Amino acid sequence: MIDIIKKAIVKGAKLYSNVSGGKDGQAMTKVLIDWGFEIEALVHADLGRAEWPESLKHCEKLSQWHKIPLTIITRTDGRDLVEHWQDRMKKLAGTGKPFWSSSASRYCTSDLKRDPINVFYTSTGYDLIISCEGIRSQESSARAKKNPLTIRERNSSSFYKGMTVEEAIENFIPGKRLVLTWFPIFNFSTEEVWNTYGNTSEQLQQFRKEYLKTGLINMGYINDPTWNFHPAYVYGNERVSCAMCVLANESDIKIGAKHNPVLYDILVKMEIESGFTFRKDFSLQTLTKIKSNGNSYSAKIKEHGSRDCI
Repeated sequence: MIDIIKKAIVKGAKLYSNVSGGKDGQAMTKVLIDWGFEIEALVHADLGRAEWPESLKHCEKLSQWHKIPLTIITRTDGRDLVEHWQDRMKKLAGTGKPFWSSSASRYCTSDLKRDPINVFYTSTGYDLIISCEGIRSQESSARAKKNPLTIRERNSSSFYKGMTVEEAIENFIPGKRLVLTWFPIFNFSTEEVWNTYGNTSEQLQQFRKEYLKTGLINMGYINDPTWNFHPAYVYGNERVSCAMCVLANESDIKIGAKHNPVLYDILVKMEIESGFTFRKDFSLQTLTKIKSNGNSYSAKIKEHGSRDCI
């Protein structure tokens, strides 16, 4: 598959790495660099108040580590995910239809990530683009069935309709936009993801124990014997997306509520006002509410001094 990507690069393809602040996008960025690819920019779709406050900061840190520009994407109308939920809540009031995102209705992804990123790709003026995403087959049975290299049809000229990726690259014509979606670490295990920045699952467990004992996270830089990924993993999260994601397990949602009490308050009020629980089988009101102490999260993060890492 890398050979196919290299053929596209020879024809002038620009490569973008999508990062949310989570481990997979971060690992993918490092792997692309290790494989010798030049990344045009890191792309972060910012969902506003629904995000962990550390996520954008972590993406900025990745940009600094690797000396790659960071492009922050938002909706053209400036609406964040919380506002998007609130707008849908008003529009669907009285219909008996739930307004929250769900596995069957992932408008949070389409409306605040994919579509705005498509607008950005169109705005670059480049006709051949490779959009890299940190999707891994190990994450779920649904993801395991995905094709790790496809034509992004909504962004591409109809000229390529019906072609395979290889055919589209071979027949690429400047002026007829071709955008590919590639999952570079599709077959990586979680342990391989941690290893990309010199961490291990054993270290993660040690950092979690230290955090529970001291309330501190020893954040490091590439190849330091400290934690190089998003701090939410040390808080106990299995995955990092929105601070309280409708697709997350209950433990991750509880951790998100604990560290983001202001967001938690907003979402609980929306549950009460609408009569619809956050998920069909789960209400945020069942969680132990954490009172805000003026901070959006309670951990103290010890940052090491910056240094060149490439």
